[in-house]
Amino acid sequence: MDSKITAQVEAYVDEVWEDVVADIAALVAHPSVADASQGAPGAPFGAPVRGALDCALGIAEKLGYEVGDDEGYVGIADIPGAEDRQVATIAHVDVVPAGPGWNTDPFTCTRREGWLLGRGVIDDKGPAVLSLYAGAFLKQLGTVPRYTFRALIGCDEEVGMTDIHHYLSGHDDPDFLFTPDAEFPVGNAEKGQYGATFTSAPVTDGVILSWSGAEATNAIPAESVCELAVDASACPAPAANADRLAIEAVALGRTRITARGIGGHASLPEGTVNAIALIVDYLRGADLVSASERPFLELMSRIHEDTAGASMGIASSNEAFGPLTVIGGTVEVSDGRIRQTIDVRYPDSTTDGRIAESCRALAAEFGATCTTDHAKEPFSVSADHPAVQTLLDVYREVTGRPAEPFSMGGGTYARNFARAVSFGPEDNDLELPAWGGSMHGPNECASEAQLKEAFKIYILAILRLMEVDL
Repeated sequence: MDSKITAQVEAYVDEVWEDVVADIAALVAHPSVADASQGAPGAPFGAPVRGALDCALGIAEKLGYEVGDDEGYVGIADIPGAEDRQVATIAHVDVVPAGPGWNTDPFTCTRREGWLLGRGVIDDKGPAVLSLYAGAFLKQLGTVPRYTFRALIGCDEEVGMTDIHHYLSGHDDPDFLFTPDAEFPVGNAEKGQYGATFTSAPVTDGVILSWSGAEATNAIPAESVCELAVDASACPAPAANADRLAIEAVALGRTRITARGIGGHASLPEGTVNAIALIVDYLRGADLVSASERPFLELMSRIHEDTAGASMGIASSNEAFGPLTVIGGTVEVSDGRIRQTIDVRYPDSTTDGRIAESCRALAAEFGATCTTDHAKEPFSVSADHPAVQTLLDVYREVTGRPAEPFSMGGGTYARNFARAVSFGPEDNDLELPAWGGSMHGPNECASEAQLKEAFKIYILAILRLMEVDL
C-alpha cells in the first residue's frame, strides 16, 4: 500500500471526522420509516423518508458531488470519471421503526463514551455518510478518476427494495458496486428470503384481546405485550423466565402480560430472546386461553421452538450458505383471528416452494392457514472476481486480520445487481456496551473507532477499484 496515499487518507479521516459525526446526527434526526401508503409524487415512501433523502443529497452536494434523484426512489451522487463506467456504492436512509425499549430518543444521535446511539447509526445512515465522504476523497486528489464514482442512496431497503427495482428499470447496472450494510470482510453470497403469515381459524370464545410483537417482520421483538380478558387473580406466577415477564391488572377481569426479551435482526437470531415466545410459553403453561385459541397457541409454540426450523420441518443447511434460520416477528389479534408472521433466511439446499409447502402443511395440522408474503432466491458473486479480491486485500492490509468472503442471512441491495457485494462496516464480534444495542433493536449503537476504521477501508477500496480492469 502506497505510504503517501495512506498518510493522506488518515489525515483526511481525522480532518473531517467531526463533520462526519454531525452529518450522521442530521440524518438520524429524520424518522424515516418507509411507508408507501403515505407516498406522494417525488416522495414515494412518505415525507420523512424524502426529508432524509434530501439531507443525504445535501451532504453529497456540499462534498462536491453532482446530485440528482430517481423520482424520489433513489438519490444519485456522482463524481464523473474519465470513463462513463461506474464504481458505485449504495446505502439506505430508511430505517425500521424505533420500537420500545429505548433509553434515549431514537431520532437524536447521542454520543457517549466513543459510541453513537440512534436509529440508523449502524443500519444504515452512519455507513451512508461514510460512503459519501469516502468517495469525496477522490476530489481531494485533484485528478479525474478512471471510472465515474456513483453513490446511490436508497429509500426502501427495509421494506421491499422497490426503490432499487425502480432505479434499475431506467438505469444500467454499475460495473461493480458494494453496499456498506453488513459485516466485514466481504459478503459475496446471501441466503434466500421467505416471509409468510400464519392465520388462526376464527376464534369464537377468545380471551386474548390484543397481542403485539416486533414492529417489522424482519426484527426479533425485544418486547411483547398481550392483554387477556382474564382477572389477574387467575394468572399464576411464571414458572419460567420470571425475570422477563410482568403480569399486571388493567381492570377487573382484564390482565396485561409484558415480556422483555433480547431483540435483534431476523438474520442473526443467535443470542436473542424472542419476547413473543416468552408469552407463548407462559400462556401454554398457565392454561389461560380458550379452546378455540389453544390450537394456534400450539402452532406458535412450534414456530418459536427453535430458530433452525427443525420443529417446523423446514431445516436445511449446506457448506456454502450455512443453516436456515427462522423467527417469528409480528403478532396481532384482529377480525377474530390471531396472526403470526415468520421471517426465513435459507440456503440454496432448499427452495421457497418447499418451505411454503411445509408451512402450509404445518398450519393445517392446527386448523390454521399460511400465506406467502414474499420470497427471494439466494444470490452470490464469484469470490474470484478481481473486485472482490481487491476489497479483501484492502481489508487485510488495513486491519491485519485474515479475510475470506462469506455468505450471510441478511438481505442487502447487492442481490439486485449483477456484480455487487456487501462490505462492512459491522463487526458481530464487537462487544457492545451494557447500555447499547444492535441494529433493529432498541438503543442501536455504533463504535466511533469501528466507523473510523471502516471509513479508511472504504476510501482505499474506492481508490483501488479505480485501478481494476472491470
